Amino acid sequence: MNRCVIIGGVALLTATTVLCQATDEPAEPVPATVSAETPDDSGFKVLLPPVANPLALAGRVDKRLFGVLPNYRAEQDSPEYKPLKAWEKFKIAERDTFDWPNFPMMAGFALQTQIAEKGWHGAGMGRSFAEYYARSFGDALIGNYMTEALLPSLLHEDPRFFRSGVGPVWKRAYKAARQVLVTRTENGHERFNFSEVLGNSAVVAVTSIYYPDSRRLGPGATRVGLQIGNDVISNLLTEFWPDVKRHLQPLLHHHRPPADLPR
Repeated sequence: MNRCVIIGGVALLTATTVLCQATDEPAEPVPATVSAETPDDSGFKVLLPPVANPLALAGRVDKRLFGVLPNYRAEQDSPEYKPLKAWEKFKIAERDTFDWPNFPMMAGFALQTQIAEKGWHGAGMGRSFAEYYARSFGDALIGNYMTEALLPSLLHEDPRFFRSGVGPVWKRAYKAARQVLVTRTENGHERFNFSEVLGNSAVVAVTSIYYPDSRRLGPGATRVGLQIGNDVISNLLTEFWPDVKRHLQPLLHHHRPPADLPR
């Protein structure tokens, strides 16, 4: 079974609970408008009418999808591009791997695989489950460090996903999915995302040590495709989740009792 189904299920189960809690850190307010000043021929400044600030419409990128799932490679797109240093790429991979929500999620993946291969008898217990959990952790560790740290550092590519946040839905979806195959280099130019494709291929090759079926071309290519597909879904969730949360919050706040009333 595709692990995207598990991720989606966990996300849907946690979304309502997370939205009811004020877990977001206070962010710096982004001005809704910006004013432009320009000197005229006499040297005096002319104040132009305020114009809408696109960043205020875009909102803020969540570093945790649904308030839970680690998503530290997400970044709000901006005209001013600032490349990452190598240590910053490794820091993203570290946080995406060792953040606490990963560990119960890996247990879910391990349990899913154990049940699929051996049935319900003894599921979630004993040495067998520990082996499946180790595999799940190995997948996350190798995958994150290969695609977000090691190869991006060697190839001078940016592992981040840049959220648009503004524009038509179809255009934003296209840009989000496109970033799986097209990435930015450290000089701000675009090119084929070697870190994503070669990185996931290397992950499948390395993990074939404990996934013997992946040593054959067909199953191995399928695993690479599933990994890239997972990243497409992750990009789409990152792009649109802040919009969904913004529309849901007024409904949830409407049902909250006023703070000054006794409960």
